[in-house]
Amino acid sequence: MVNTPLKYLISILLLSVFFAYCSKSGDSSDGHNLPVSNLSDLTNIQYGSNKDTSGKMISLTMDLYFPPEATTARKFPLVMVMHGGSFLDGDKGDMKDDCAVLADSGFVVASINYRLGWRAGTGQCNGDESSELQAGYRAIQDANAAMRFLVAHANTYGIDTSWLFLAGSSAGSIMALNSVYIPENIAVAFLPAEFNLLGPVNNADNNLTNTFTIKGICNMWGALLDSNLITASNALPTISFHGTNDDVVPFNFGYNESCSNYIMLYGSECIQRRLEFYNKPAISNFVIGGGHGPSVYTPEFLMGNTSCFFHRLIKGEPITSKVYTTLVSSCN
Repeated sequence: MVNTPLKYLISILLLSVFFAYCSKSGDSSDGHNLPVSNLSDLTNIQYGSNKDTSGKMISLTMDLYFPPEATTARKFPLVMVMHGGSFLDGDKGDMKDDCAVLADSGFVVASINYRLGWRAGTGQCNGDESSELQAGYRAIQDANAAMRFLVAHANTYGIDTSWLFLAGSSAGSIMALNSVYIPENIAVAFLPAEFNLLGPVNNADNNLTNTFTIKGICNMWGALLDSNLITASNALPTISFHGTNDDVVPFNFGYNESCSNYIMLYGSECIQRRLEFYNKPAISNFVIGGGHGPSVYTPEFLMGNTSCFFHRLIKGEPITSKVYTTLVSSCN
């Protein structure tokens, strides 16, 4: 027969083992315990599949970057990054240096591939505008699908779904901006031909149905299809970078690629004005006389300022909207 003091000792030891196990086990958002695992960079994770512009079924993939020594025991804010390339070319690997800076700054970063291709023609201004709009619409669908995938696998990848951000350069920034400001209900009315041809924006590529909320945008020489898409109810904090003499994506507003037979775009200066009008945090760094994707911008400068802007949003710090025309940090 076990005496009473010994029973107490055994009970204490068993409880100690139990709590030690619980403290080392991850806790998923749905209340189920998950084992803690280390997080290291991953490549070519498939988030969906769909037909490209030629009708060929292709896999849609992303690369993931994680903060140093990250594990699933902790959740990190997410930045989903989209490369440029006029919706014709480019690859998720093009953003590797930018992603590395963001990951080192404490973000999980996803760089995604998306469907490319439209009838651009040969020479300047000889493309098919309707084909280009379809390419942009497919990109919006893919951005939505990629974010659904990331949110659905938040526990696996250590993502804090309370803090989701988008970043893109050139066509990737056009994609980021318009995926925020052209949700399903707007797409039906604003892009009816593309909606009828290609389907809804929020259920392509995969069968996930979860929802999400974007908290901020990094816009690198991108633009919106219409500045009036930004309203008091949907305006989001944004940090922008742009050259004032950009003849591809207009700095203020103008024709895409400076071609009068192409669509009108509303660039970073226009976006800054709209956000300031609605009292949303808006920081812009404009290179006076700079062209498309000014070479003076380095990944360290771009993503260093972006990570600071996003972290200030997460911390709830006040941000005074401002435009910079020299390469100075907006973190001060």
